[in-house]
Amino acid sequence: MSNEKYDWGIYRGINFKYDYKDKRTNIRNFIAYMLNRSMLMFKYEGLPETIPSYELERMLQTQGFACFTKVNEDYYVFNGGLGGEPDVYGNPTTIVISNPALNFNKTLTIDKDCVIILNDHIGVGLIPIYSKYGTLLAESEITMLLATVNKRVNNLISVSDDITAESARLYLKKLHEGDIGFIFENKLFESLKSRPTGSGDNNRLSDIVAYTQYLKASMFNEIGLNANFNMKKERMINREIDINTNSIYPLVDNMLDSRKTAIDKINEMYGLNITVEFNSSWAERELENTPPEEVLYTEEVVEDEEDIESEIDNNEDIEEGLEDGDDELDEDGGRDE
Repeated sequence: MSNEKYDWGIYRGINFKYDYKDKRTNIRNFIAYMLNRSMLMFKYEGLPETIPSYELERMLQTQGFACFTKVNEDYYVFNGGLGGEPDVYGNPTTIVISNPALNFNKTLTIDKDCVIILNDHIGVGLIPIYSKYGTLLAESEITMLLATVNKRVNNLISVSDDITAESARLYLKKLHEGDIGFIFENKLFESLKSRPTGSGDNNRLSDIVAYTQYLKASMFNEIGLNANFNMKKERMINREIDINTNSIYPLVDNMLDSRKTAIDKINEMYGLNITVEFNSSWAERELENTPPEEVLYTEEVVEDEEDIESEIDNNEDIEEGLEDGDDELDEDGGRDE
């Protein structure tokens, strides 16, 4: 029988262990998971085969910009060092590209040899947002975990010597691991002193949960996803919903505008036909704002004059049938009288 451990079909290089005290790793994993979500924000049509959309988005959202240019008759996007003599607004005019895979090392003039695609008008990217909320959520999760563990202990323990301290430490360690803690000797038990932790633990834990939910909702709102962090109200009035909805769109609209501006330059410079629009959950707003007449009954459009005349004839036949029916009813009514 094989001793090989079953790995749930996941690549074995992934470490499954979660250490709540390893903040650096937890924040890095959080940023990676958020990028997995936001890299689906935009849908591209007409991109060259040498530029996968997810690679373009990864570059834009992590680095803040990407350089679109042509190398050996193919199109690519690169990161590089911006520089050169600033233009009238202080923006860089050249970019240095070094790509060993293509053996491409060159200094390009912006808007002449290449086009710079910005993630946003400032070229910041999304990493600062993810890093901020990842740090706050990592601290919140530690607090929540400790508050959960502390609910297993109803008293604070104080000791007077090292032996008692070691016994108390072992007792708390077992509680933290989910085991039943106990103390062996009566002497040690008598040397322990404890005080009640108070009755506010339930409120404290609920506050931590509310704060964590607030952080997550605020983060999703930052990237254009509507998430409610109000846990206390049973319902929200339309005015509150509208205010929250309007406040989440400016950044993602800025990101879409930056991409469209750059793609217009690319299409003009290289004769391409690339388009970009919102995708996935971000596209729902576009559908909600589409007038009903543009969505409904699209399959019933009459395409030529013969169909129009046929529809008119049918309507006239129906109207004549209704008029004949009305006349018969009038005659019957007269006989009844």
